[in-house]
Amino acid sequence: MTQDPNAKAYFTVTSGEKVRVTVGAVKCNCLTSAAYNGTGIPKTTANPDAYDFTVSGPSGNQTVFACVCTFQTADPAEAHYTIAVSGSGGGNFSVPSVYKEAPEAAFQLYFTVK
Repeated sequence: MTQDPNAKAYFTVTSGEKVRVTVGAVKCNCLTSAAYNGTGIPKTTANPDAYDFTVSGPSGNQTVFACVCTFQTADPAEAHYTIAVSGSGGGNFSVPSVYKEAPEAAFQLYFTVK
């Protein structure tokens, strides 16, 4: 797996690569939900929340991971979620954090098969 240095939400992977997205809460409760290609996926672990999925398809195929991060009114302004991405083909990457928005914030990651 590689990360686009100019667009941190874009990754290139091999077909069949297993991906883990880990979402950690800072100064807030870890309340997330996620989908891969429009289908909800369960958490593999909680707090930090981890989501596992496999990217497959022909060369050029692009898939999307989407995550919603929920904040509570009492959370401080600096509350945020950290995001880490790793792949079975190697590589550990960070993505810019998601900061507090009321009541939730979302992010997407894009995976293209090489």
